[in-house]
Amino acid sequence: MSRPQRASDVELLDRIDAVIFQRSSMGPWGLHDVAPAAGISPAGLIKRFGSKEGLLLALGRRWVDRIPDSPSGTVDALTELRGYLEENFAAPTSASAVFGLGELMRDLWSPASAEMLREGWRKQAHYFGALLACLSLRDDIDPRSASLTLLDALHGSLYRRAVGLDPTTPTQTLDALLKGWT
Repeated sequence: MSRPQRASDVELLDRIDAVIFQRSSMGPWGLHDVAPAAGISPAGLIKRFGSKEGLLLALGRRWVDRIPDSPSGTVDALTELRGYLEENFAAPTSASAVFGLGELMRDLWSPASAEMLREGWRKQAHYFGALLACLSLRDDIDPRSASLTLLDALHGSLYRRAVGLDPTTPTQTLDALLKGWT
């Protein structure tokens, strides 16, 4: 009979995500780097997720599932958009931006990860478009096209953050775009 699991996959993914996000190193990482913070051995992570890629796919699935399908309606659209951008696109340091971009490049080599990125970015673009449609944009601005431009600009801001070239916050990036769209 196997021992009961001490932590749910959700709890483990929360802990691992926090460790990955707080890394100061730009180098590669392994299961041995995140296992202690998750409270499980590297072998335990392999048993739960199959491999490092399986763990990354689980983290990616969690990210996709957490992207809202539509505006919450609990606050105005601009406030909601600003909050989402700060929570999901702010890199606290250039090292974390470099690390995140490095993981993104690695993900693009994996067909399963690339498909998950495609799904997540589609979902984000839809969500951003729905929020932008609630704003007073110029008549010639299509919220769907604007949402893709916003995604592009946010990723570009991460690249600039990574190399220390006049880094801007996600809301500064949004504000710069809104100046031309409103």
